[in-house]
Amino acid sequence: MASDPTETAAPDEGARDGAPTATESTSSDPASADAAAPAPTLESVTAERDAAQQQAQEYLALAQRAQADFQNYRRRAEQERAEAFDRGRGEVLMQVLPVLDDFERAMQALPPERRDEDWVQGLALIERKLRAALEAMGLERIAAEGQPFDPWEHEAVLHEERSDVAPGTVAAVARPGYRLGGRVLRPAQVVVAKEP
Repeated sequence: MASDPTETAAPDEGARDGAPTATESTSSDPASADAAAPAPTLESVTAERDAAQQQAQEYLALAQRAQADFQNYRRRAEQERAEAFDRGRGEVLMQVLPVLDDFERAMQALPPERRDEDWVQGLALIERKLRAALEAMGLERIAAEGQPFDPWEHEAVLHEERSDVAPGTVAAVARPGYRLGGRVLRPAQVVVAKEP
């Protein structure tokens, strides 16, 4: 059977649907997309490297600042903790010092003939133990009698005319003073000599 020359060939099904024909490129290969992108130049690579190095330097500087800030914070926190401990210890000792003063006054007021009694020896032992415990905590008695008057360590409660002691010198101690860790916890109350 002869074919009719007026008949035309049926178009490809894919072409009717709008899909690309075999002659059209359907390649989605990434290698071909990279080939289409321009090749990086030496200047652009150098600029990218310099930008990356600058950013790395900025991050390094930030990290170093953060580390220094943390070390400063840790040092400050340790110092504040030590100061708070010293303050607390000082407050406790200030509450105990009157007890120590009372022990001293009681021992000084004892008649000499009763000093050998057992209960008196027991009180003396308690006083020594209390004093040793306080000294172990860092409590130190301020030397006052016979020393020049120091307003940082002594509190003058009386000026007394004395010929046996140089003027401006502590003649007697009314209440002992104490230091804690090098700072005055309680100044000594003293009698200061003056010229007759």
